Order: sequence, then C-alpha cells, then structure tokens
Amino acid sequence: MAQDKDKDERVTGTGSPRKAAETEDKKTISDRSAPRATGNGGTGQDIHASRRQQYLIALRRLGPPMAGSEPQSIDGVVDYLSRQEGFEIIGRVKPAGIQPFAFDGASAQEQEIVVARMPEAKAESLRAAAQAQIIVERDGPLSLADGLPPPMHAFGGAGTLLPLSSVAGELSLRIAGERDQPLARTAVVVYGPGFPIQAVTDETGIARLSLFGGGSDSVRALYVKPKANYWERFVPAPELNEGSPTTIRLRPLAEAYPNLAGERGERVVHWGQRLMRMDQPGNLTGAGIRVGIIDSGCDNTHPALRHVVHGKDFTNRQGRRSDNGWTDDVLGYGTHSAGLVAAAPGAGQGLAGCAPEAEVHAFKVFPGGRLSDLLAALDECIAREIDVVGLSVGCDEGSELLDQKIRELRHKGIACIVAAGTSGGPLQFPAVLPTVLAVGAVGKLREFPPDTCHAHAIIPSLIGNDGVFPAAFTGVGPHVAVGAPGVAVLSSVPGGYAALDGTGIAAAQVTGMAALILAHHPLFQGPLKARSEQRVSALFSLIRACAVPQFADPLRGGAGVPDLRRVPGLYGAVPQAVYQGVFADPFGAAGTSGAGVEPYAQGYAQAWHAVMQMRAAGLM
Repeated sequence: MAQDKDKDERVTGTGSPRKAAETEDKKTISDRSAPRATGNGGTGQDIHASRRQQYLIALRRLGPPMAGSEPQSIDGVVDYLSRQEGFEIIGRVKPAGIQPFAFDGASAQEQEIVVARMPEAKAESLRAAAQAQIIVERDGPLSLADGLPPPMHAFGGAGTLLPLSSVAGELSLRIAGERDQPLARTAVVVYGPGFPIQAVTDETGIARLSLFGGGSDSVRALYVKPKANYWERFVPAPELNEGSPTTIRLRPLAEAYPNLAGERGERVVHWGQRLMRMDQPGNLTGAGIRVGIIDSGCDNTHPALRHVVHGKDFTNRQGRRSDNGWTDDVLGYGTHSAGLVAAAPGAGQGLAGCAPEAEVHAFKVFPGGRLSDLLAALDECIAREIDVVGLSVGCDEGSELLDQKIRELRHKGIACIVAAGTSGGPLQFPAVLPTVLAVGAVGKLREFPPDTCHAHAIIPSLIGNDGVFPAAFTGVGPHVAVGAPGVAVLSSVPGGYAALDGTGIAAAQVTGMAALILAHHPLFQGPLKARSEQRVSALFSLIRACAVPQFADPLRGGAGVPDLRRVPGLYGAVPQAVYQGVFADPFGAAGTSGAGVEPYAQGYAQAWHAVMQMRAAGLM
C-alpha cells in the first residue's frame, strides 16, 4: 500500500493535472452536499438531472519537456475523474500510426485525448480549476459545408411559426422525370407559416406530408432535391391539388451534359473546370500524390471512382472505427468531392476529375460526426502521409485542440484546404486559422436553370466578369484566400451525377488543383519534394499567385479564382534563369557548398531563394 501511495505521488506530483482536478473537487464538494431549493421554497433533490454533454479532455502542451523530466500522462486525471459522479469515459483518441513525438516535442501520451460525458457545470468547474494544465472542450457536432436549403425567411421561417394544431392537412406530391418516370428517394421540403417540413418519395415517386397550421393553400414554396441525374427544382407559390397528388417534373442533367454516360467518347467538362482552366490539363495527372477528403465517405461502386480503395469511417458509434463503412455515403457529398478530385473517365461515364490518378483517401465524418472524429481523421492523415487534404467541415466553436492538430499537419508537410463555411457571414472554425487555405464559393450565371435553388445564391450587386458572382451563402472575412466554383457544380454521387452547391465543393476543386501542382511543378520535384512546412507555404503561395479576381469583393473571393494556366512555372512560362538559384549555393560562400548545414535545411533555403526570384521577376 505504501509503495502504491508513493508511486501515485510520483506520477501526479504537486501542481500536476491530477492535483488540479482534485482542487476542483474540493471547491465543489460543499455544493454537491448542500440542499437545493425547490420551486415551492423548500429543499430537496432535483427531479431531473441536467443533461450531460460530451467533452474532450487533454493535457495542455507547455513546450518541450525539461531535460531528465518524465513525460506527463493523462491517466492520473482520468483515474480521478472516473470516480466522480456523472462522469463517463466514451473513448480515447490516440495518435494513429507510429508517432512517438509531435512537432512540439509532446510524447504520444501527452497527445492523447479523452472523450467523456459529464454535466456542463462539472466541465466548467474543471476548466476553471485546471486551466493551466488541462484543456476541456465541448466535443460538438461538425457541420457540413455543403447541402444548403433555400432561404427560409422568404417563404415562412421561424419568425412566422403558428401554434401547432391537432388537425393536420394532408399533401401528396408526385415527383417525375423523363417519360413520366417516378423518381424514388427524392427529398421534398415544404415551406409555409407553420413549417417547413420534409419527406422522401417512395418507390412510386410519391411523398406524403402532414401540414400543421394550414392547408395546401398556405404552402409558400416547394424545394425538390433528386437523388441523382436530375436538376433540383424550387417552386414558389405552387398550385397544389387538394384531393390527389400534385405532379412536379424535373429536368434531366443529360440535357445540359449529354455525354455523362460516356457513349460519345468525349470528356464531360463542367463550368468550374473551364473557369479554373482545368478543362484541358494536357498530360498532367495527380499520379504519386495522396489526397485526403474529409467528408461523408465515398461510394466506390460508381463507375468514375472504382479506383478509390483507401478510406476509413470515423462515425461508427459501436466502439471501433470501421475500415469499410466509408464506402456507404448516404449524403453523397463525399462522393461528389472525390469525383471532382479524381474521377476517371472510361467505360460507362465521361466525367474526369481535376487530378486523375491521384491516390484518394476518403475519411468519413458525416453524418453525425463530432470534433473528436475530425481530430482522429486528421491523425490518420499524418499516419498515411497524405500530401493534401480537403476539409468540407466546420465547427460552431473554436478549438485549441483542432488548432494544435492542424499546426501539426502543416509542420509535417500536409496542406489543409478548408471550406469557408455556408453561413453567409463570418467564417467557421477552422477556416479562420492562418495555417490553412480557406476557400469561398462562386457561381456563374446561365449555368443552371432559373427555377432551382442555385438561383438563390446570386448576389446581383456583385456579378462580375463573365457573369461570375460570389455565392450568397459563402463565408465572409479576410481569411478567405481564394474562391472556386461552388454553385451547381457537376460531379459523381451515389447512383449517378448531381449539380450541388457548397464551399466544400469549392475546396475540393482547389484540392485537386493542388495535387496537380505538387505532382508537376519544378519546385516540388526538387528541393521541396519531401513533405515539409515550407512545401505547404510554397504551394499556398502558388495557388494565390495564379488567382484571377472575378468580382469586387475580396472578403468573399480572396485573391480570386485560381487559374491552372497561370501557375508560375507550371507550364514552363518562367525563364530558366529564375530557377538557377534552386541548385546554386544559397549561402554565397565560395567553396563551402553549404558545409555543415543539414540537407533538408539547405533544400528549404534553395526553394525559397527561387520563390523570391520569381516574385522579383513579377511572376508571383
């Protein structure tokens, strides 16, 4: 017993995270034992306990450990907290692969994150008492940077809700496509003063909805989103049948893209590829580059994506994360992003991605993903040595843990390209971080039917060159680095193809362009071929340098829309003299050749010397 006590004291020590947690307990023990006032002025226990929230608990990194000191461990804190009332451990997020130390010197034990449930008051007390040693953050749900509903306020939103009635009206809608074909699994949203409500069509194409707060004449708008192969449709003030289903017909995408099936042997080019001039990349491919897509998974049974064989599902709530659940993409947005990056044209389909032959790794965090799942997915990117990762995710709150993890990825040479968010206001986290490249969404007139939700993304006062406009839903702020097509962009989805909106879709196309640049630009074939923080910085500089402003709002569009043909040096447009500094002695000392300098440091200096020469020549 004495030995156990001595061992416990050595592990925790005065001022340790465990002692901090115990200090919090001493402060709150009297509160737990004191009688509580009830609503009638008496005392007694609450009838209902407060709902517990899910939190992340980790050691705060205070810099490299002192020489001779032992690494801290979260085990002591967990051991103490697990004995407290209302505390439940859900899981522990450990670094994936072989990562004995982080970029800041933290050991694997110090990097571990505990996922736990506890009352909110307990979490606040713990945070206040142990702020210097322990990070306590809410493990909040992630938000998808795609999949936008029409503007609710214009058609009866929260401001016009009516009291619920016990009497409900019935509404039946029949959704049909070509040759009156019923369209199953089509989403329908009905807007009015007592709702919106939604439903999905059955195998006969029928959706049945109960209207509380009015009859069919109170419906102000309908939004219809098919599963695949058809344009969506938005119908304001619809004329609806009272006693029989109302038929709504959708236009097939094949009217605008006749070669989707690949029958003519021609490549299908959508407007986004033309705007970014990735419609004729020549012999450029993404071969040799590993691309991570953190989204809703990837349906690799799609003819364009059968070559995608790497992924992981982080949404499994049964304990272990799955190595095969990532292929079940119920939302479709991850499959859409994978197609934008690396769709392979061939038999049965004519769509080509921005960087065909890139090695795609699909990391599934939707639906139902939390911050802890995102952190685990980013750890997996490090373990798999991903080159560039596209994040179609956002968080409602800032996160010190996510900031640390993304800084670690950048330090290890993994470029994070992040969606700016779909709030139409301030950017979501982590798009505001300086360590990422935040991407806003743009659209273009005449690239979608006027009776679609896409038309509601137009900002008339900001329509710029050739009808290009910033999407009304895109995040706004000085952290937006570039804008990219994110309105009515065609790509693969489970069951076919769809034209979707979102800043995650915009980020996926910039991710594909980044893969092309990494695979072919001279800077990344020589001194910056190995993954490094300088490699990421050079990549982001090239993407910004090739951007073309399309409208007068840099807070929405950043430096502009990246243009592949304008990437300095990619197509040999830079004089050879500009690159002489890559192979010359960067230190200018005759006969030394950088003697005594680590090879990687010499490579960094050479690469940056070349970049500065390109800037001096007006090419960046």
